[in-house]
Amino acid sequence: MAENLRTDHAHGTAGAKGTSGAPSSVVLGMVGYVIFPILALVTVALGFILVLNERLVPGLIFILIIAQVWVIGGLWAHFRRRRLLAPGSGAERL
Repeated sequence: MAENLRTDHAHGTAGAKGTSGAPSSVVLGMVGYVIFPILALVTVALGFILVLNERLVPGLIFILIIAQVWVIGGLWAHFRRRRLLAPGSGAERL
């Protein structure tokens, strides 16, 4: 009777790669629209605090390099999610 309750989704055989499109688009949305922008904002705030405390070089590194990594990561996640959710596109495009 336990064999009848099994589903392909529960055992990770939904697709060739083992994941379906919906969870990855949700994760990309969360990363691109929430997590990376918050990390960029916190990094810029810390850089600004460092600049105000007369630590110019580390502050500029925070603002100009580390924050830009979060911004580029957020843009990457946004465009990747948009390609994933485009009509007529499947996982084979990724």
